[in-house]
Amino acid sequence: MKKSKITWQDVKSILIKKDNVELLKLIGDLYSLDNKNKTFIHARYSFIEPIKPYKEIILKSLYPDFMRNEQLRLGIGRKAISEYKKAVGDPIGVLELSIYYIECGHKFTLEYGDIDEQFYDSLESMFDRVLKMLKQFDQTIIDKYFPRLLSLTKQVSGIGWGHFDYLISELEEAFPDKF
Repeated sequence: MKKSKITWQDVKSILIKKDNVELLKLIGDLYSLDNKNKTFIHARYSFIEPIKPYKEIILKSLYPDFMRNEQLRLGIGRKAISEYKKAVGDPIGVLELSIYYIECGHKFTLEYGDIDEQFYDSLESMFDRVLKMLKQFDQTIIDKYFPRLLSLTKQVSGIGWGHFDYLISELEEAFPDKF
């Protein structure tokens, strides 16, 4: 009888029995199947600057080209960060991409005006993640990234939905010694 839900353990039990040639063929097929798979493998094995393709996805998702009918796609931008984390696992890179996500969102709202509550909620939840991540690093990393966070917060001081107020309040609460 077939299982209704196949799990990684089911797949793993089959793959463990395969030889290297079969596994390489499978990986080659997956590589050819989808650009996301290619990006993942390129980033994992440092064929490319690992962070670059993920930044491109975030930029395109949070700062779309309306002249080409591209749409704002917050979820795709967030997913790029998650995929980078799986592919590379570099915490500084995850921090960098998370901050870049907010920067791209700010660039979009500064150019096109106030967006909607969901948009700002997404940026604010990412900001909260950034603060939580940053607090786990040593002072050198905090000192490197804090000015950038303060700058990106100040640049949206005139934006609606209480966005600036939220960001500055959270930043000050997380790093009171910096104010």
